[in-house]
Amino acid sequence: MNSELLNPVIEQPVEEWDNDIAIDLTGVFYCCKAVGEYMVKQKYGKIINMGSIHSRVALTGGMITGYVAAKGGVYNLTKTLAAEWAQYNITVNAIGPAYFESELTADVVGDEQFDMLIKAFCPMGRWGKEGELDGIAIYLASDASSFCTGQLINIDGGWTAI
Repeated sequence: MNSELLNPVIEQPVEEWDNDIAIDLTGVFYCCKAVGEYMVKQKYGKIINMGSIHSRVALTGGMITGYVAAKGGVYNLTKTLAAEWAQYNITVNAIGPAYFESELTADVVGDEQFDMLIKAFCPMGRWGKEGELDGIAIYLASDASSFCTGQLINIDGGWTAI
């Protein structure tokens, strides 16, 4: 058996962890900080962060510990900012997609073993498709979501339902 599957945290280079945290959590923090400063002054705003199903659900067996930790951090950052900025009429929410077919996932969509794994974990038995995140983004950006803040809304084909 591959040692990567036995001890992914021990085997993962620290640089990969740092990179995942920098991109997937620190980057979100900097963006929220920059727009938040403006929104607090105008006393209105809507922030929509990109989380993941891995904001709520762990994944093991590969060197993605930093990614999963960062996405969990995005969810908690979203909740914290929602609580802090609600007084300024700013909503802060996150979208938590499962695995979607995209340019970013093109390499793994074609991997038969990974494709089978994704389909096995997803009750709908498929990957998300282009356009299936549009509705939630429109809702969160609209006035219809004015009483929705601090939420991670999963669009995941049922992945987090089981």
